[in-house]
Amino acid sequence: MNHRSFLLGVGLSTTLIAAKAQNANDCVMKVASTWGQPCEKCESYKEGYKRDHSGNYQIELENTCRDLIEVKVAMQEKNGTWRTFPVKALMPQEKMTAFACQGSGKYLYWARRVNDTEVLLPSDHEILTSYAGR
Repeated sequence: MNHRSFLLGVGLSTTLIAAKAQNANDCVMKVASTWGQPCEKCESYKEGYKRDHSGNYQIELENTCRDLIEVKVAMQEKNGTWRTFPVKALMPQEKMTAFACQGSGKYLYWARRVNDTEVLLPSDHEILTSYAGR
């Protein structure tokens, strides 16, 4: 093996390691957010009978990478509690939405590549206890 092919081999393996080491969180991008949009799952009323959507906060997240990823999302309600969502698999360029009925505007997400057993996504209990009041 000559010196040149050894360097090429080292460069290639370094590139592969860097690609694998890329954090899957970098694949998730917020592409939209809205306040006050109707949400079927949110029931808040003003004046006793009028449905009130003014506190609804929704976000749309997109997988911007070429890999299938799994995403866990939590949205904070105005009272400081977190609304958690089940882990969702997202194909490349696929989008998902999450919401808070009386949102604070804060949200958290965790991501990993599908089949990555080294990255653990937090459970609902871990999110609710670790981020309470934050």
